[in-house]
Amino acid sequence: LYSNDQVSREHLRLRRDPVTGTFAITDQSRNGTWLNGRRLTNGAEAALPDRAEIRVAEMLTLTFEARK
Repeated sequence: LYSNDQVSREHLRLRRDPVTGTFAITDQSRNGTWLNGRRLTNGAEAALPDRAEIRVAEMLTLTFEARK
């Protein structure tokens, strides 16, 4: 993602479990990642619901939707 210096090169990680098909998100940044309005703990993986709003720093909002 091209942005300013608030967005880290590797800001967050999305992971899909190949067995269950569920998704998880991990904040890897200095400026924070929010999941549905709640700031994630840096380095801690959180379950990603089927529909979610992900805010990257204070710069970018992503809409996530898992299709089954």
